[in-house]
Amino acid sequence: MKKLSLGARRTSIGVTLISAALLTLGAAAIHFVVAPPHFHEDAPSGAFFLMVASAQVILAIQLLTRPTRRLALLMAIGSTGLVGLWYVSRTVGLPIGPHPGTPEEMGLADVVCNVLESVSILLLLAIALRPPRRRIRCLWRIALGTTPAALLIAAMTASALAAELTPMPEAYNAAPSGNMSVADLRAPSGSQRVDQFTLTAQVTQVNGQTMWTYNGRVPGPELRVREGDRVRVTLVNELPESTTLHWHGVRIPNAEDGVAGLTQDSVQPGESYTYDFIANEAGTFWYHSHQQTSSQLPRGLFGALVVEPATGRTAEDRDYSVVLHGVPGHVQINGSYGDVRMDASAGETVRLRLINAVVAGMDGGPETPVLSGADVKVVALDGRDLNAPSPLGPTRIPLGMGQRADLVFTMPPTGAVQLRLAEVQGETSPVQNAFGLLFPDSTPASATLWLGVGTVARAPDPTKLPLFDLTRYGAPSASPVAGPFDVNQTIVLGERPGFRDGRPQLVHTLNGEASPNVTPLEVSYGQVVHLQFVNATDEFHPMHLHGHVFTVLARDGVPVTGSPVQLDSILVGPRESWDLAFVADNAGIWMLHCHVLMHAEMGMMMTINYSGVYTPFEMGTRSGNMPE
Repeated sequence: MKKLSLGARRTSIGVTLISAALLTLGAAAIHFVVAPPHFHEDAPSGAFFLMVASAQVILAIQLLTRPTRRLALLMAIGSTGLVGLWYVSRTVGLPIGPHPGTPEEMGLADVVCNVLESVSILLLLAIALRPPRRRIRCLWRIALGTTPAALLIAAMTASALAAELTPMPEAYNAAPSGNMSVADLRAPSGSQRVDQFTLTAQVTQVNGQTMWTYNGRVPGPELRVREGDRVRVTLVNELPESTTLHWHGVRIPNAEDGVAGLTQDSVQPGESYTYDFIANEAGTFWYHSHQQTSSQLPRGLFGALVVEPATGRTAEDRDYSVVLHGVPGHVQINGSYGDVRMDASAGETVRLRLINAVVAGMDGGPETPVLSGADVKVVALDGRDLNAPSPLGPTRIPLGMGQRADLVFTMPPTGAVQLRLAEVQGETSPVQNAFGLLFPDSTPASATLWLGVGTVARAPDPTKLPLFDLTRYGAPSASPVAGPFDVNQTIVLGERPGFRDGRPQLVHTLNGEASPNVTPLEVSYGQVVHLQFVNATDEFHPMHLHGHVFTVLARDGVPVTGSPVQLDSILVGPRESWDLAFVADNAGIWMLHCHVLMHAEMGMMMTINYSGVYTPFEMGTRSGNMPE
């Protein structure tokens, strides 16, 4: 094949030639950036990327300075080989390398790189196979013709490089130094009554769907124990991935908290792990996986934990756990859609322990269950009793993901009582709204809970009812936590477009940083800590603190005027602020995060670190511990 003359480069093929060279240089830049992390994992792989990148630079320069059709054809063949290699690595896995036969995850950088290479193949083939036809006399026209391609290539390459330069750390330790290990923070031995359970995490077909379950059920079995009992739960992992158990809302020693990479290593497939703690507080709690929570919990790894008072069962005639789960608008109750029925007779008192395990969308909006047919008292929130609760008519009770509410009522002489579900929605994007219109969800509508028989005397539209206000409900009494405060910390809940772990995301931040780069809050044992959450977004954020209980002080600067409220999760609404306090009386390294799973996975997570305490565990791909 003949060399292309300068005159030929001043033809329409000149635009094609320069564009092909720019595309090749963009792909080379991405290959240079990805080479170091590949070197760290597997030296031959890193060397391969360096050689490819170097060859692409040399060939692109050669194409610009001494172009021939043979060179263009060889470059097209080489790029085709690279794209084919990438496709195999992402579908069936390469037969060689650090993980033979295992498909690799797809990231933005490699997608952009292969788009650049695929387009360059077409242009290179055009150069190699089609002769120039029309002369363009002015070089400035060639420059003008290549400008759109150059800008697009630059933008795509910059995005890919930004993504590749923002990977999650291979290994991260939340508290590497100290004189007390979290692994040593366990419940002391004693003569308590022991409640022993085994939870087998396994893949099971549930109603025609493949679910991850505890003991073959979704939700997992209710664990009901008594205050003061020692609880021993053995987790048997029969899943294809590692997992853990977290005891949501339970104040337990740090070693039993079940957070992968913080308080333990995740439990590998085929292995088992026993959790051992004392149920020191009566109340409504729940359990769920805290390894890759954003994927494992929605698959079915959760269940109710009820701690009855030391004196025995509660005073009510009926005591039911009501686990809400699924997705907004399509919520199941205890594993069922449609009408769910529970037994209750006229005149009986009933306690419903509502647990919100619904996987909230990006807006983070809460579920707002409404009880109709009887006046109801909200006797506890997050498992902690309220002082002097008063009867309410139909009212929406907002529960962010992870929050709980205990409702008590008396069955009417005739008719039934109904619990209906609705949601409050935060900000949604035009893209979300359009997607919902174009692709309507075929999942059944949310379930409805019925107690008793007959009709409901009052069943108003739940969306038009007032919202329960926890700051003004019940009667005042002495606050469990009061100032002066030893530590004062404001935490701004924010978001920004960016890249995280090689993917474009709406990164969710605490004080402008995303996990694991959020500065931990350092405390000493016995200190009284004042936290202020300021929501700078239009989303809801149920902020959950492990191992401790918040006392609510104020919302938007207005103090609580009703019962003292103690929570382990506070629902921070759009543009709201909440003032809270807690006593640092449970040593360890504790997670503080948004319980909208995708927000936590996108970075809205930090730790509370006690002075002198360290963790021997690490998060990241090296250990396989990925708590969110």
